[in-house]
Amino acid sequence: MSESVFLKLFGGVPSGCFETIPWIPFGQWLLSIGAFLLTVGCYAERNRKTELFSVYRYGTVLNWWKRRYGTGLVIGIRTAIFFLLAVLLWDFYWGNIRMLSVEMIVQVSILWLFHSVSMAALFSVFDLLSVRHFVPGALLLLEGVTFMIGYRVRTVSHVMYGMWGMYSRSSLFEKDGFPAGMVIAAELILLAAAFFLGWEYLKKGKII
Repeated sequence: MSESVFLKLFGGVPSGCFETIPWIPFGQWLLSIGAFLLTVGCYAERNRKTELFSVYRYGTVLNWWKRRYGTGLVIGIRTAIFFLLAVLLWDFYWGNIRMLSVEMIVQVSILWLFHSVSMAALFSVFDLLSVRHFVPGALLLLEGVTFMIGYRVRTVSHVMYGMWGMYSRSSLFEKDGFPAGMVIAAELILLAAAFFLGWEYLKKGKII
């Protein structure tokens, strides 16, 4: 019987791996994150052509930023849910969904959803900069580097961003995993912080 693709892509890197860096499960994780960032980036590129003119319609830069930031989060949520459902349907079609309990599916989905949406928030902020074309690669690098640091230095693994979306590294799966509730709270705070960072940048007269 084949393994669950859902768990491979969204469950994270198991702590039972003994390699210096478990490249195969790590690559599977980065594949899901990379596909998410690429999709969000395509939407951002498509919408960018009309954004400058939409400032006048919203009256103030703050209203424009609220709209743009909110749209970015909605796109992130929709994209994340689409990926989760698409892979679940794949597992269902091939009979691999029997390996997953409803509780596991929900927990994996919630952690990956919050993590990917927090990444969409960071994307919205960094997309304001002139180096916006490098944002997907930079965020993927952030995910990869922080995971590798956390994997090699166990004492700091709980505060490494690249670990936060991984069910297999959370307290939901293993006793010593990162506290899932606190991580979700931290990512919610990150959403708010990203909004205010973007607003502070725009107040300096920088736009598009």
